[in-house]
Order: sequence, then structure tokens, then C-alpha cells
Amino acid sequence: MEIHISRHAKRRMKERNISIEAIFETIENPEEAIPSIKGRMNYCKTIGGKHIKVTCTENPGEKLVVTVMEKKS
Repeated sequence: MEIHISRHAKRRMKERNISIEAIFETIENPEEAIPSIKGRMNYCKTIGGKHIKVTCTENPGEKLVVTVMEKKS
């Protein structure tokens, strides 16, 4: 499975101090996987005290990270 990261998501990662490793860990081993709008999926996981939410579009063999954020508890 290939994972690509959009320009928007890269900006949000930098603004929110969320590492690429945290993104991959959240997608590959989520605590929650919740369907979202427009056929997207939200993957959620707590890493290092941060509640991370990663929103992806999915196609066969690949995922595109649309945005990343700290999920509100």
C-alpha cells in the first residue's frame, strides 16, 4: 500500500508539529477508523499524548493523506 501526502497535509503537519512517522503509524495501526464525507476515511490514534486524526482518500493500492490534525477529545 502506497501512502502519498498532499501539499495541504504537509503544511498542516508542519503547523501542528506532527511527524511523518506519526502519520504512517496512525494509518497503519489506528485506534479508530471512521468513514467521513466524500468517501474519505479518518484514522485516529494517540501518540505521545497527541490525539492525531489523519483524513485520507483511498484508491486500490494507495492512500492520499488530505489533512492531519489534533483531534479534540
